[in-house]
Amino acid sequence: MKALKKATIGIMIFIIALLPCSVTAYAVSTDTMVSKLLSVAENEVGYSSSGSYSKYGVWYGYQGGWCTTFAIWCFNKTGESLGVKLYANIVPSGGNCNSMISWFTNKGRYHKRSSGYTPRRGDLVFFDWSGNGSAQHVGIVKSVSGSNVYTIEGNCSGKVKEKSYSPSGSKPYASTSSILGYGNPDWGSVGSGGQPKTQKTTTTTTTKKETTTEATSAEETTTETTTTTTTTTTTTTKPAVKAKDMTIHAATNTLQVGDSVKLDYEIKPLDSSAVVGYFCDEENIIEISDTGLITATGEGTATVVVCANDEIYRQCDFTVTAVSSQVTTQSPDVINTIPYIGADVTKSNSQKLGELGINVERLLSHKNYYVIPCCILGTTGVVTLCILGVKALAEFIKKHKKEEEND
Repeated sequence: MKALKKATIGIMIFIIALLPCSVTAYAVSTDTMVSKLLSVAENEVGYSSSGSYSKYGVWYGYQGGWCTTFAIWCFNKTGESLGVKLYANIVPSGGNCNSMISWFTNKGRYHKRSSGYTPRRGDLVFFDWSGNGSAQHVGIVKSVSGSNVYTIEGNCSGKVKEKSYSPSGSKPYASTSSILGYGNPDWGSVGSGGQPKTQKTTTTTTTKKETTTEATSAEETTTETTTTTTTTTTTTTKPAVKAKDMTIHAATNTLQVGDSVKLDYEIKPLDSSAVVGYFCDEENIIEISDTGLITATGEGTATVVVCANDEIYRQCDFTVTAVSSQVTTQSPDVINTIPYIGADVTKSNSQKLGELGINVERLLSHKNYYVIPCCILGTTGVVTLCILGVKALAEFIKKHKKEEEND
C-alpha cells in the first residue's frame, strides 16, 4: 500500500513538472497588426475638420496641426483593438514631425529616402514641402509599387486623404522628391512575425535526500555541527529620479518678424533629470536654438515641441506677423512721422519684459502670491503719507497762528 502511494505521488510530481513545457503563448502577427492599422486609417478617410482642430487633438489633449496626432491615434486604436501596446512603444507618444524623426533615429529605425530604403506597409513617411531639410508633414505608408508610394494622411487641407507619390508627380505635393524619409516601427518587439511565440520556462527540481542512521549498539552517538557566519557588505546606489512631467512657458506666443523670446521648461519632480530637445516643423517661420531661444523669421504659425527623454512631449504654437510701419498722420500741415530705424514701437510690454528675462505669464499665474501683499504695502504707504501730511498741515497751522498772536 505504501509503495502504491509513493508511486502515485511520484507520477503527480512528474506531470506537474512537465506542465510548464507545454505552455505556448500566441502573439499577434506583424501582418495582422499592419493590416489592422491600415484598416483603421482607411476608415478615417473623408474625415474633415479645420487645420487646427480635430477629434484626434481632443484625444491627444492638444489642438493644432493634426497630421502627427492622426498617425499616432491610428496606432493607439490598433493596439487597443488587438490587445497589444503600440502607442508610446513602437511609435512616440507625441510631438511633431521632427521630434518623431529624432525618436526613430535614436532607435536606429529612421531611414532617409536618399539611403535607398524601400518603405514598407505601416511605415511613417515624412515630407519636406519647403525643401529646407526639415519635415512639415507625416503620413502612413499604405502600399508601395515600384517607385510609387501610396499613403493615408491626416490634415491634408483639413481632411484625411489617400494620396500617391511618384518620381514624375507634380512638385512638391505629389512627387517622391518631397519625401524626407521613413520611420519603421519595430513590429517584431510586440508581435511574432506570424509565428507562435513559445514561452520557455526553466524548472528547477530540488531532491531532498534523507539519511537514516540505525543504532547497532547501545552506544550514544554525538553529532557536532559547525556554523560559519558570512558577513556581506552591500553598497546601495540611489536610483536616478525619473522625470514624470514637464511644463513649458514663454513670455508671449505672438511675435513679429525679428522678435525673439525664450521658451523655458520645468521638469517634475524637481530633483529629476532629463535630456531635453526642441523641435519645430516650420523653420521658415521661426528658428529655435538648442537652448530654446526662438527667433521669428517669417509670417505664419509654427508648432514647437519640447521633448524630454523621448518620452514626455509638450508643444505650443507661435504666431508670427509682419512688422508694421505705423505711419502716423497728425494733420495736413504736419509732416508724416515714421519711427526711426531700431525704434521698439511695435513690441508689447510683455515682449519687452520677456527680452529682459521676466516671464510675464508666470508672474500672472502666481499673482495671488504678490498682489495682496503689494496692495497691503501700497495701502499702508498711502495711509502713512496721509498721516504725515495731516501732521505737517497741523504744524503749519499751529505755527501760523503763533506768528499771528506774536504780531
